Amino acid sequence: MATEDGKVTELSEESFEAEAKQPGWCLVDFYASWCPHCKAFRPTYEEVAAGCEGPMKFFAADVDKCRAAASSYGVMSIPTLVLLRDGEQKEVRVGGMQAPQLKEWLKEKTA
Repeated sequence: MATEDGKVTELSEESFEAEAKQPGWCLVDFYASWCPHCKAFRPTYEEVAAGCEGPMKFFAADVDKCRAAASSYGVMSIPTLVLLRDGEQKEVRVGGMQAPQLKEWLKEKTA
């Protein structure tokens, strides 16, 4: 399910493979609904997604609902961002950050 801005798509265990492993760049925010750091980071993630003009797809995956996906990427702490290109993991970032930092990280890693 997409958020109001239409840029962040919520993944389920069933939809993860089909959605997050599409051709091109995508970023997955692994989070938990009970995690205060995840709650604090979510508005930043949505802001960056809404302002992104490139071909990047933004996803969110609740670790309690997407256990197999979280395990397959070695998610041990949340929030964790996993950057994928053509379905392959390219980078991982643990912990939240401010919007300018996230934009710079994406620019650097997708260049």
